[in-house]
Amino acid sequence: MGEHTVMGRGPEDADIDPAHVAEVLRGLYYETALAGSRNSLLPTLEVTTADHILFGTDWPAAPEPTVVRNIDNLTGFDGFTEDQRRGVERDNALRLFPRFA
Repeated sequence: MGEHTVMGRGPEDADIDPAHVAEVLRGLYYETALAGSRNSLLPTLEVTTADHILFGTDWPAAPEPTVVRNIDNLTGFDGFTEDQRRGVERDNALRLFPRFA
């Protein structure tokens, strides 16, 4: 996405660069609904850190077997430390939404 900022600007375009785009993306929060697999988590960890990833399932829109597979993929992902996994599963959301703690 950042590369689009250097492909040419119009007079009304924002004055941003790839580093700004990366900084903004790093500050966003991402959730694991139907994205708890290694194929989704590894690219997410290239954009941000584990403390910006939140547990999600897409239940009830996604069928139960899909949700169960996604959770199994997430809990089996070896790219998190135990503290990071606990953050994704619970602690990150509590920090983001302290009034719900």
